[in-house]
Amino acid sequence: MSKPAKPREIPGARALALDILARAARRGESVEDGLAAALRRHPHLPRQERAFLLELVQGVKRWEIRLDYILGRVADKPLKKLHPLVWLILRLGAFQLLYLDRVPPRAAVAEAGNLARVRRLPQAHVGFINAVLRRLAESEPPPLPRLKDDPVLALGIATAHPGWLTARWLDRYGPDEAQLRLEADNRIPPLTIRVNTLKTDPQALAQRLAEEGVAAVPCRFSPVGLSLIAFNASPPDLPSYRDGLWLFQDEAAQLTAFLLAVRPGQRILEIGAGRGGKTTQLAERLANQGLILALDRHRARLQTLRLNLTRWGATAAQPLLADASRPLPLKPGEFDAVLVDAPCSALGILRRHPEIKTRLTEADLATFPPRQLAILEQAAPCLRPGGRLLYVTCTTEPEENEEVIENFLQCHPEFSLINDPSCLPPPARPFLQPPGFFRTSPAAHNLDGFFAAVLAKD
Repeated sequence: MSKPAKPREIPGARALALDILARAARRGESVEDGLAAALRRHPHLPRQERAFLLELVQGVKRWEIRLDYILGRVADKPLKKLHPLVWLILRLGAFQLLYLDRVPPRAAVAEAGNLARVRRLPQAHVGFINAVLRRLAESEPPPLPRLKDDPVLALGIATAHPGWLTARWLDRYGPDEAQLRLEADNRIPPLTIRVNTLKTDPQALAQRLAEEGVAAVPCRFSPVGLSLIAFNASPPDLPSYRDGLWLFQDEAAQLTAFLLAVRPGQRILEIGAGRGGKTTQLAERLANQGLILALDRHRARLQTLRLNLTRWGATAAQPLLADASRPLPLKPGEFDAVLVDAPCSALGILRRHPEIKTRLTEADLATFPPRQLAILEQAAPCLRPGGRLLYVTCTTEPEENEEVIENFLQCHPEFSLINDPSCLPPPARPFLQPPGFFRTSPAAHNLDGFFAAVLAKD
């Protein structure tokens, strides 16, 4: 008689966090993809451990630049000469010591040593980790650079932003506004969802969520959004989520779809459909009457998009694998409206995706405008005369926003920028400013930083 299978041991949040951070550092993978994969591998991970895992991974990436500065002044060896796992374990331990009041310092230090032992690091490495973290736990952190000595370095370290980005924003916004924007990137964003109006409405969903143990309140700007303020279970595990009644989406992203002002029966081309946030919203605006041709060049995203469309009940949408910066197999003037969700630096969503701060380089910024313009060039012929084109990014940089639109209009006199705030819900109309640029800000509005512009074709 065979022995019963030994139950699979569920690793703790710290061990999983180290695995995710190590894979990201070694292979260049996104930590968010790593988090999703870890949760799929360990579906029975207790809710508290899931929350702790998310807090550790995102917290380390959010504060990585500042953590490294502090560790570099506490350690007696240059960080760049350390074993990569030692450096990551030190970051995890320092984050807990400096930012998590509920984790006892002794536990943070001891668990860091345990991680090193489990990873079979030499005893000398274990001792080094313990010594550095004990030093940090038992004394005040070293002072940060002073503003009066070097504003770029001081603000960059204090807010954990790369020096090149800090310098750009200081130059553009001035010291006070730049500091507000940098600090806003480190605030934990609200947990906002968009309601599937094909199946329910915000009031009915709020009641359903209350029955599932979730407290939800209406969003401030979006009439189809709710903010989750308390919950007893992981939201994606809720029956209402599995039933396709809602998805996670920041209010700013929800608002951009209103700008296109689509009507039932229209044909819409969506470029950069991704996982379907705007696709599903367009299907709602069409009441599933019409067509949304949803293009994306990433096969894996299209697979997720198809699943989300099915869950949502968005029957008007048809996914298509295509690179929209190249000639498209579409007839001229075939669509009533076009939505270009352009690839961008994503500097408007750092609060939700803090790993961008250490993954993006200043040289990367120059790669986006040529691709954005190439996509607009391919999209323009697809729109019928009298139709509208909506250009959307989640970045703050003028080179990817206003300048792209201005360059496109110079080459295409048949298009004009329109400024129609009435398309937006009343509370959101101030976000659309003359001559027709929609902008939101984490610092000013507690929304993700989005840019949008609507162009009409003569």
